[in-house]
Amino acid sequence: MDKSKKLLKNWGSSLSPAQHEALDTNLERRQFLHSACKATTGLALIPSIALFSACNEKTEMQPEPNLTQNLLQTEPWPTFAAVQLVLFPEDGNGPSAADLNSAAYLHFVLTADDTDPEQRDFILKGIDWLNQLANTEFKLNFISVSPEQQQQLIQTISTSQSGERWLSYLLLYIFESLLSDPIYGGNPSGIGWQWLQHQPGFPRPRPGTTYPELQKR
Repeated sequence: MDKSKKLLKNWGSSLSPAQHEALDTNLERRQFLHSACKATTGLALIPSIALFSACNEKTEMQPEPNLTQNLLQTEPWPTFAAVQLVLFPEDGNGPSAADLNSAAYLHFVLTADDTDPEQRDFILKGIDWLNQLANTEFKLNFISVSPEQQQQLIQTISTSQSGERWLSYLLLYIFESLLSDPIYGGNPSGIGWQWLQHQPGFPRPRPGTTYPELQKR
């Protein structure tokens, strides 16, 4: 068997049926939230995190923490950012995943207390599998190969069930970063809101009243 195909098969078989079912349920639940928001607002991309607001009387743009610069110094976040840029590139039609700080938003999601542990482990483990595939094909990690080779690797993993599910999660979180409040790490200065001419809900969250902090009360 081709080494790459064997690797993809091993990725799929590393998950139990129960894990596959749990990941499917989590993904379907988040996609349902997106569909529900789309039906009620008429917008194509609404992040589920935007369903939650907090007490804040101010309506002007709030300064967001700039997490990206420091975050991208340490793996796996540079590789996540590279994958996100393949999925949501700079094509001249709007902000890219890099413009949206999607890696910082993904970091927020994966470090949140309420993120399902199996989902977190699956998303993080995907980087290991991707690098194994890159080394099998090109003797380099994903971050070190050419843009064309990165495209090829993403296309390859999308042919497997686990790889397609992994990419679906990453793409969904890019969409969430597009319209989430900047306080959660993505959408710096409301760049996604401006591109889609979207008026964010009020009141906006502020430190101490973010979604994870409200959940702890």
